[in-house]
Amino acid sequence: MNAEDSRRIAFHIRFNRASSLFARCWLLVEGETETWVINELARQCGHHFDAEGVKVIEFAQSGLKPLIKFARRMGIEWHVLVDGDEAGKKYAATVRSLLNDDKMLERDHLTALPAMDMEHFMYRQGFDDVYHRVAQLPMNIPMNMRRVITKAIHRSSKPDLAIEVAMEAGRRGVDAIPALLKKMFSRVLWLARGRAD
Repeated sequence: MNAEDSRRIAFHIRFNRASSLFARCWLLVEGETETWVINELARQCGHHFDAEGVKVIEFAQSGLKPLIKFARRMGIEWHVLVDGDEAGKKYAATVRSLLNDDKMLERDHLTALPAMDMEHFMYRQGFDDVYHRVAQLPMNIPMNMRRVITKAIHRSSKPDLAIEVAMEAGRRGVDAIPALLKKMFSRVLWLARGRAD
């Protein structure tokens, strides 16, 4: 790691998230929205990330590559969740390059949302009514998904909207949580437990 990467990691992990150094596995996510949604949905699935040694960490501020390199040096397992937008594709390419394009390792270390971001993913996974409610729009309004989501964000905020979606998932039960996320939770816990089946 170069000096700049070391400084960023020191600030991001040591000063802001010191407990991350004791984690067994890092689930690296792009931002605050994913942090809120992932922690809450995992809890609803009965997974206690803190007890299992899993730490959800935003990587947008410090950079993905330096965090992964640092985790490897510290012997911490890691998994990355990326959006399906252009930035997410670049992050996924970074992960693949660090894994030498090994498909088996990719399965263990990368989950890519099949949507441009978490909001669009959850909207398509049956939570469209939450976005309409927060945006104060009727369900039958002839408006595309992107505009509904944008209006919901303007009436709230991305993190508050994420919390609202997670709370609705809690009301609906575990079956409402997207299978892709449940699979990712299982993979992350498997990594945290030392890859024990």
